[in-house]
Amino acid sequence: MDFEQNVNQPYTCTLSEAAIKKAEVELNEDPLTRGEKLNHLKELFKSRPDIRFRQDDAFLLRFLRNKKFEVDRAFKSLIHHYQVRRDYKDIFTNYRPSAVKCYFDLPRVTVCLVKGGDGRYVLISRGGLDLKKCSVLDGTRAVLMMVETMLEDEDIQVNGIVFINDSDGLTLNIIKQCNPFLMKRTVDSYANALPMRIKEAHFICRMGILRPFFALIKQFLPEKIKSRLHVHDDDVGSLHKYVPSALLPVELGGQLPGYDNTEWVNKTLAAEEEFIYNEQFGFIKSK
Repeated sequence: MDFEQNVNQPYTCTLSEAAIKKAEVELNEDPLTRGEKLNHLKELFKSRPDIRFRQDDAFLLRFLRNKKFEVDRAFKSLIHHYQVRRDYKDIFTNYRPSAVKCYFDLPRVTVCLVKGGDGRYVLISRGGLDLKKCSVLDGTRAVLMMVETMLEDEDIQVNGIVFINDSDGLTLNIIKQCNPFLMKRTVDSYANALPMRIKEAHFICRMGILRPFFALIKQFLPEKIKSRLHVHDDDVGSLHKYVPSALLPVELGGQLPGYDNTEWVNKTLAAEEEFIYNEQFGFIKSK
C-alpha cells in the first residue's frame, strides 16, 4: 500500500497508555470528543478557500495536541504552517529527503533521539558541516525533515522534546552562512510552524566567541521558549542538572554510546513519499 492509500485509512490511535493519560491531563484530549474536535477544525477550513488543507485525522491531531485541543488556535497554527511553506521558498521548494541527501551522508552531522523516563524525548543535534559538500541551508532543510518525521510518533507529539544543540564542529565559515534572515526563518519554521512541544532547549557553547551567535538565535524565539532556553559552556556538567547523563551520549558526558543518527536518517529517507504527498497542499496558486 502506497502512502496516499495508507493516509486515507481511518485513524487508529497509537498512543501508549501513559501518553493517553498525559494527553488527557495536559492537552485536554478526550477520546470521546476527539472526533468532534476534528470535525470542527475541518469546518473552519471552509473559511479559507485559498488554502488546500491536508485533512487526514492523524496529521490534524498533531496541531490539535500542540494547541491543547483549542480548535481556533490549531486552525491558526495550520494557516501559519502553510504560510511558512509559501513564503520561505529557499527552505521549502523541493522539500523532500532525496534533495538533501548530501547532509544525510555526512559522518559528523548527527540528529539523534532518546526517550527519557518521564516520557519526554531528548533530541540532540550536532554540527560540523563539510561546506564543500553541503550548505547550511541544506542542513536546515534536512533537520526540519527529520523533526517532521519524528512527529509521526504520537507519543512524541504528546510528551514533547528536550532539544540540545551541540556546537562541536561549528566553525566561523559555517556561522558566516547563518545570516539573520536565514536564522529568523529557521526559528520560525521550528518554533511556530511545526506542531512540536519544546519542553526545554539547551545550547552547548564550545567556544566563547559563539555566544553572540546563540544570542542572535535567541532574539527570534517565542517568549515561551526563551524562558526554557539554557546556554552551557564546554564543561557540560551544568547540562546534567537538567538532562540525566543516562540520556546523553559519551560526547556530552553521558552513559550512552557515541552519537548515532542512523535510525532517524533511515526513517526520514523512507518518508520520501509523504513529503512528495504534502507538496499538493497549501496556498492555491492564482491562475
